[in-house]
Amino acid sequence: MDLRRFEAIDWDDEEDEDGNLAHCFRHGVDERVVDEVLRGRPVEVKMRLQTAEFALVGPDEDDVHWTLLFDTSFKRGDWLRPITGWRSGPSEVAEWRNQAGG
Repeated sequence: MDLRRFEAIDWDDEEDEDGNLAHCFRHGVDERVVDEVLRGRPVEVKMRLQTAEFALVGPDEDDVHWTLLFDTSFKRGDWLRPITGWRSGPSEVAEWRNQAGG
């Protein structure tokens, strides 16, 4: 996954209770987590996805690993749209370590 092709992150308004930002908040994921994981060394992991195009695993600045699901935004093809996320489980962290050499 080449993240350089994305120019911006597509977040819905905070007031939109059905939007991606509100959904991510309910799972403990906020803009900071997404930004820090994307600026780090995330790796794409293979998993069965029904509502997203791809999944990335990586640490935030506190070394907490997150599994984040994304789509290409329906608004613009060069925007990345967070769908959901969670703190990574042991197998997801292990896969990150294997791929990232961490």
